[in-house]
Amino acid sequence: MLSQKVQELELQNRRMAVIIEDITKSNVPKPKNCENCKHYIQHYYRTEYGAYYKLYTGHCICGVPTKKRKGKKNPSPEDMCLCYEERGE
Repeated sequence: MLSQKVQELELQNRRMAVIIEDITKSNVPKPKNCENCKHYIQHYYRTEYGAYYKLYTGHCICGVPTKKRKGKKNPSPEDMCLCYEERGE
């Protein structure tokens, strides 16, 4: 009985893996915010134990000041910098 449930769960996991793979392979456009730009450098914090944690800040190597984007987390297209290029994965 238990092995049958395990087999059912494994089959379900395989099906979900196929669905997730299809979703990630599809060309779903990413939002045009700085985190998805190839010119954006993410800042990290390193603990004394050597672990890295993402800080919710960074900088643009294109030289566009963040004040120009008005500090918005999700800037509108008119607030975006002209250097935006989607980051290739």
